[in-house]
Amino acid sequence: MNNGHSGWILYGAYGTTGELILDEALRRGHRPLLAGRNPSRLSELAGKTGLDSVAFGVESAEHAMPALEEVSVVVNAAGPFFETGGPLRRLCLETRASYVDVNGEIGDFVAATGCDAEARERRVAIIPGAGYGVVFAEAVAARVASRLADASWLRLSLATENALTSRGAALSKASVLSGGGYVVSRGELRARPTAHQTWRVAEQRFAAAPLAEVVAAHRLTGIKEIVAGIPLPLAAAIALRWAGRLVGAMLLRKTEGTQAKPSPKLGSSEPRSRVWAEAGNAAGKRVTALLETGEGYTHAAMAAVRAVERVLAQRPIGVLTPAQAFGADFALSLPGTRITDL
Repeated sequence: MNNGHSGWILYGAYGTTGELILDEALRRGHRPLLAGRNPSRLSELAGKTGLDSVAFGVESAEHAMPALEEVSVVVNAAGPFFETGGPLRRLCLETRASYVDVNGEIGDFVAATGCDAEARERRVAIIPGAGYGVVFAEAVAARVASRLADASWLRLSLATENALTSRGAALSKASVLSGGGYVVSRGELRARPTAHQTWRVAEQRFAAAPLAEVVAAHRLTGIKEIVAGIPLPLAAAIALRWAGRLVGAMLLRKTEGTQAKPSPKLGSSEPRSRVWAEAGNAAGKRVTALLETGEGYTHAAMAAVRAVERVLAQRPIGVLTPAQAFGADFALSLPGTRITDL
């Protein structure tokens, strides 16, 4: 390993999301230090790209800390984040490196918010969720909040189009389901059954899901009642409502050993992901906005690389959501992304 890198580490560089982040980084002129726990896959990727690499597990401080001491930022693309997030944040704090991930798991996202005091003391940033869901949901949440200053509730509906699936993402989803549902209610994160409510937007039915977006939107807007959901047929929503934890536990077992593969639901046309935000106040006034962007994994990679660029340039400090760190219009810096007031 030498110093021929751009001052940041990409951990999980050989995974599905990691390789997309790497492609975007190279396209934008970066040379990240490649990292992960699998030496053979790292060596193969380093040989293809001409980049330096270092192998370490997140639980191995002895092997990790020399590499982290060389960089300013670490990007964690190695899901599931309930396994990698906490240990890698600890290593970052100990070596005074800022931490960025593409996490959407609500449990690890909340855990990350508990690092604020130490991050400020060490003058580094902890920025979870700099991938697809949180980045785009924050942008459209901020839009409706700016249109209705006294909003008392917010509802986010995320219809993501993905051209890939991955083992890490599948494990994350299973873990979240096994943990049960969450909403922000009376200004606090509170447990609810998964899919405890459903609604319709643009002729699609959505069901409440335990997404990190509710935490990020609350931190950004201060709105005291927030729910987020994903497309789900009514029958499936009812089943999850009563057996969500069991389904999650079953999925965790089933997902072990799965590999990344193309999603069967998408054709050759450019996929368009959409996020609706609806807000209302005590007087009954409502406002709605729609964010449209491209395929989920590709835009997660774009967001992650731009987040690194801004951390390196701006040096934010503390635990911040992407919009808190880079502004509510951060998502709009990504190609093909727009917000429409409805």
